[in-house]
Amino acid sequence: MNPLIKQMLETLGRLGNSQLIALFNVLDFEKCGVFGVLAKGEFIAHNLSFEFENTPLEKVILGGRTATYPGKLLKKLLLPFPTYEKGKSTFDCLCLPLIGAGDEAVTGIVVLALKTGTSLPSTRLQMLQMLMPMVANVVEMTKENERLIQLATQDDLTKLYTRPYFEMRLEDEVTRTRRHGDYFSILRIDMDHFKQINDNYGYRQGNSVLQEFAKILLESVRIGIDIACRYSGQQFMVLLPNTTVDGAYVLAERIRQSCAKHFFKTGQGSQLKVTVSIGIAQNQDTDSPETYETADKPARHKVLSKEEILALSDSMLDIAKKTGRDKVMVSW
Repeated sequence: MNPLIKQMLETLGRLGNSQLIALFNVLDFEKCGVFGVLAKGEFIAHNLSFEFENTPLEKVILGGRTATYPGKLLKKLLLPFPTYEKGKSTFDCLCLPLIGAGDEAVTGIVVLALKTGTSLPSTRLQMLQMLMPMVANVVEMTKENERLIQLATQDDLTKLYTRPYFEMRLEDEVTRTRRHGDYFSILRIDMDHFKQINDNYGYRQGNSVLQEFAKILLESVRIGIDIACRYSGQQFMVLLPNTTVDGAYVLAERIRQSCAKHFFKTGQGSQLKVTVSIGIAQNQDTDSPETYETADKPARHKVLSKEEILALSDSMLDIAKKTGRDKVMVSW
């Protein structure tokens, strides 16, 4: 989250004497998104959308004017939401439309939760309204920056991470584990006989297979922890923090079996079976201890460099392919 947005919402909270602020952005003619909530100084990002028809937000968006409505708290989200229901609320929602400089369209709404019956001095309200174009511009800048970051880190076809991003995260993990002595593993995955798919069915069908396999991969890994990427054409990589080769092998087998059982659709309406071969490597070579175990000190194993880990996973994948494909090979 852009620290500037958090700072601006804190400023709005101080001016409006509010500790609960929501930032909504208009997605289209029917839906709003929740950009985030500032609750007692903590910014909470939300990734959700809803229809604003028949809610006070609709009036603010269409009219482009500041208004106050009774509020209700969506407790699980800590989200203050304006309603038309009077007498059931302990706070009001001051709704301030976001209008960019030189534009008449409302691009978002700032909602400040105020104690019921509280009214802001006119000077405070005017200051809040004067800040809205600035908030709108910062939100638009943040969204554009996120879009550019996504373009740089996300593969266009599969929506997995890109190779440069994967290698950057791999380098970070090598540095971290050297310092703390932790384990991590990587999977190198290659689709078997992929050239035949392109030759027999065409590149469009080949791309469809890659997209379907990417979904299998995402359903198998730990979202927010593991880094799954499209490394090259039909080759994929997965970085598994805090995972030894034993855990990596269990995951690799699950991915291999899920792919083998999956029916990939073809443009002709038939079904296609595809298999994958997987090579596994971890960051510590347990067969090459740098020191030997003693009564009071465990053995220290050789820590591999990024290049050594990548090369080892490539060797394991090569063995898997040369010994029949549709299998997992690991350097124990």
